[in-house]
Amino acid sequence: MVRALAAPLGFAFGAIARARAAAFDRGFLRRVELDVPVVSIGNLSVGGTGKTPAALWLGRRMLESGWAPAIVTRGYGGNASGRILVAGRAGEPPADGRGGVEEVGDEAVLLAERFPGIVVCGADRVAAARHAVEVGGADLVVLDDGFQHRRLARVFDLVLVDGGTGLGNGATLPAGPLREPPSALRRADAIVVTKVEAIPPSLEREIARRAPGVPIFVASLEPRCMVAAEGSETVERPLAEIAGRTVVAVSGLARPDSFWELLDRLGARIVEVMEYPDHHLFTHGDWQRIGQAARGADLVVCTEKDLVKLRRFPFARGGLLAVRVDFALAAGAESSLLEHVALRTGPAPRLRGDGGRATPGSRRPAPEPGA
Repeated sequence: MVRALAAPLGFAFGAIARARAAAFDRGFLRRVELDVPVVSIGNLSVGGTGKTPAALWLGRRMLESGWAPAIVTRGYGGNASGRILVAGRAGEPPADGRGGVEEVGDEAVLLAERFPGIVVCGADRVAAARHAVEVGGADLVVLDDGFQHRRLARVFDLVLVDGGTGLGNGATLPAGPLREPPSALRRADAIVVTKVEAIPPSLEREIARRAPGVPIFVASLEPRCMVAAEGSETVERPLAEIAGRTVVAVSGLARPDSFWELLDRLGARIVEVMEYPDHHLFTHGDWQRIGQAARGADLVVCTEKDLVKLRRFPFARGGLLAVRVDFALAAGAESSLLEHVALRTGPAPRLRGDGGRATPGSRRPAPEPGA
């Protein structure tokens, strides 16, 4: 019964998505322009494509280029209930206007942990972006998971595609994994195929057919180090620390297979796998079950996103580690992609020497999505 309904529901979902996109393209639905450039990072599919590492990477590169960027995110998994909050670092005490894991979710806290600028969270991305500019002093906004959030105008759309799963069966929810029809890729200003060293030729051909003329790049999620929580601090450890050791692997990811494969490549001997839903907020009972499993292992190893939630529980010193991964493009590809972004944002105000707001670069009109 469910399968029989999936195809017509997916067709209807796709038709609604196309109609909504056309309404924005033709001006029937209004877009809100800020007086600073907005660069969006998003995807077409549900599940992880590496948006959080990509947002961190882009925010850092914009900072290095002379901007004062903020990352704006919805705060998935949090209970901010319509409030605009600045994400606090893991282990920080609560403060007015700041949110921890329970309020803003794991990804926002992880970004705040690793990003030198501010991370602003809110279901209303327009209000959150305005807060970042007017209160936080940002002169550029990196909009996390913003491809479908078209109410906030942007100068650049960077779209990520998982190199392992691609566009799935090409169908929209619930018949497939897509939030919009594949033709929506035409709106992208650049596409990055993630989690692979090289783009599978069939996927490259499909993307080129769906989004002719849009530059395509490839990025991997590279393990950089292990990290451990020591009080309110996060301490880096060498990757080799898990090689040859027995490990209970814990993950709260939409698609954890790549995490298990990464641990295997790093030489960990996985004795038990514990999977939880994406953005899962670990409970005392979860901690007890993980601790029980860990009695037969050397270490508990999780993703860094899960560490921000598990660190509040008492683990044996050094017994809980997370893998830190970085969004990594080849040097030439990174320079090329950043040049594409810079053409739309213009130079940073501090590099122009005028001390004012940046004027967003021109943006080509997106072709109307087809079937």
